[in-house]
Amino acid sequence: MNSFIINYPSTAKERKRWNAQYGLNSIYSGKHWTQRKKDSEYWHLITRAAMQRARIPHKELTNPADVTIYWNDNLDIDNHAYMGKMIVDAMKGWILHDDSRKYFTSVKHDFHDENYILIEIEERT
Repeated sequence: MNSFIINYPSTAKERKRWNAQYGLNSIYSGKHWTQRKKDSEYWHLITRAAMQRARIPHKELTNPADVTIYWNDNLDIDNHAYMGKMIVDAMKGWILHDDSRKYFTSVKHDFHDENYILIEIEERT
């Protein structure tokens, strides 16, 4: 196995600035708020409709959950972060209490060969 590390800034103030500058929310906030709202509404609608069709109980998990999202499109795997964020946000209040580390511990993006997006939620025990 190969591994390497990238150190975080050394102070809490520097880390806060780092997060504000490089977190997905900073990129997301660059889009006009009306378009972000439309994007969010669309992904919340299709995600919640899919959970309802799959008969996912409208009951929040009590233990942390891992989410895997399988894609089959022409995007590179790392270009799914925005859509993945909106999918996870749509699960809040339905199956996830919220997306803090207490309830949501990992997200993995992967490919499959099917003509749909597959979302798997696995509760840790």
